[in-house]
Amino acid sequence: MSSLRLPFAVVAGAAFSAAIFLTLWRFVSVPMDIVQPITAPKIEFKRLIRDTPPQIKHKEKIDRPPPPVVPTATQVGAGDAGTMTTAVYTPPLTPVIPTGGSTLGGGFDRDVVPIVRVPPDYPPRALAGGIEGWVQVQFTITAIGTVRDAVVVAAEPKGWFEDSALKAIARWHYNPRIDGGVAVERVGLQTVIRFQLPK
Repeated sequence: MSSLRLPFAVVAGAAFSAAIFLTLWRFVSVPMDIVQPITAPKIEFKRLIRDTPPQIKHKEKIDRPPPPVVPTATQVGAGDAGTMTTAVYTPPLTPVIPTGGSTLGGGFDRDVVPIVRVPPDYPPRALAGGIEGWVQVQFTITAIGTVRDAVVVAAEPKGWFEDSALKAIARWHYNPRIDGGVAVERVGLQTVIRFQLPK
């Protein structure tokens, strides 16, 4: 049985191969109509360059706020008890010592002499509002030349400059009053401190 299979398989394979070969040969041997080739339109891309006018950039002006108003030298003054004098104060370079007077106990009799007068700070609130005014202060100069018991006698306008005036006067220094060659207190001295803005 097996001896018949081999020849049969060879014959069947040859017949199948011949059939496929003939089928393909028929497809290939059919004449084909040659069609004129279609020419596609040529597309060209051109890059358009547009000249733009140059733009000149101007620097923006920066609006800066005006500088703050700085007050000029504050007017202060000192006088005898019960009197008031005003003057623009300039601190002396050296203490002023009078050359005259009567000598008692080998010393000079003299009244108080200012050594250091610190000008008061202009209150920022008043400076911003453009407010001016004055403060009348009464105080005592001790035997060592310091200031104590400073009180406000009057002020215009009230509630604006009193604290600044008292703080400044507390830092003032004097050569004390000499009476009979001995340094003594000077009580009841008054002064007016004026707060004025530059014109």
